[in-house]
Amino acid sequence: MDTPQTLVIGAGMVGSCCALHLQRAGHKVALIDPHPPGSQTSYGNAATIATYACIPVNHPKLLKSLPKLLSGSERPLSISPAYVPRMAPWLLSFLRHCRRERVDQTISALGALLRHAEDTTLALVQSAGAGDFIRRNGTLYLYSDANSRLAAQDDIARRREQGMSITEVEADAVRELEPALAPIFAGGILYNDGFQLSDPQQVIMRLVDQFAQDGGEVIQDRVDRIESAGLDQVTVHLSGTSKTVHHAVIAAGAWSTRIQGPVLDRLPLDTERGYHVMFPENLSTLSRPVGLADAGLYLSPVDGGLRAAGTVELAGLDAKPDPKRLDYIEQAARRALPSLKQRGDTWLGFRPTFPDALPVISHSSKHPSVVYAFGHQHVGLTLGAVTGKLVQQMIDRETPMVDPTPYRAQRFLS
Repeated sequence: MDTPQTLVIGAGMVGSCCALHLQRAGHKVALIDPHPPGSQTSYGNAATIATYACIPVNHPKLLKSLPKLLSGSERPLSISPAYVPRMAPWLLSFLRHCRRERVDQTISALGALLRHAEDTTLALVQSAGAGDFIRRNGTLYLYSDANSRLAAQDDIARRREQGMSITEVEADAVRELEPALAPIFAGGILYNDGFQLSDPQQVIMRLVDQFAQDGGEVIQDRVDRIESAGLDQVTVHLSGTSKTVHHAVIAAGAWSTRIQGPVLDRLPLDTERGYHVMFPENLSTLSRPVGLADAGLYLSPVDGGLRAAGTVELAGLDAKPDPKRLDYIEQAARRALPSLKQRGDTWLGFRPTFPDALPVISHSSKHPSVVYAFGHQHVGLTLGAVTGKLVQQMIDRETPMVDPTPYRAQRFLS
């Protein structure tokens, strides 16, 4: 096989889409990951293409509830007290971005990407022969009481300002849409354009299979270090060999900043740990993903059953799973769906997150051959395809489909 011009590091949704877009623009590309494609963070999410997801976790309301987040696991977001000293600078920056002005900037920047998410995702998924995994029935998002629903109106208005199609759903209509739900909700909203991939890992594997069939090289190995090899090349050191390429795209999610080297910037990446609980005997309980606003999770029908996925835990990459988080998710799911049967497999994944809840999609400030494509927090599955297109346009010096300024690495380097 010819020596690749470009190496994409990370075979999740973002990396796979970067590899495909670059390949289709004429680049000789290798895709590298120590794990099988789509088997890490992309594997266990809520399986939604959340074209409406422009409201970040760090929100003005978060500041009021901060003291409660440091004690206990029975809430949508928790912070590990043991991890606070290590993450203190990140957490302080995260909280600074809870100010209304900063949040609105994040909403606008996410909205700009999300407006291209549907078209770019469908184009790649269908061209890879994975269209049979697409489910289009909207996404239902529910509130437990009238006060919760009223408090959400400001965010709903901001989503509409970003062009998102939303239908209000009254309490009686919730049962008509999803009869299996308990009659405990005060209503909600239907994201009309939201859709899902019924098996995200299988979709990514088909993307990678298509990439390989079209001449791409897939390498199962780990990248340890990247160094300069001249003005327009870098050498990427793997566990037992090295490759010199014109472009190295880092799309390794929460592990992206563990790669070492003088050509890389020091970026404030951390992880929002998310969990899921499977209910394998409840395959047809729901007809669409259902978000439980107050519980901070989704109930999502996937090919292996019903998946209850979500919540946020700030505890880093290395801490063991917290069984209390899994119990919390199971209890919330059973309140909403009393017919749920036996709990099955559970999972912990790592959402790569910057303090402002925006990804970094940009060149390194230290070497033009290094391109970053990580930090997508909750929307990596949703934004993988549009990110891949932006990365290709940056490398090829084409006019970008979205103004890349909000996603530059340099915003953290001043």
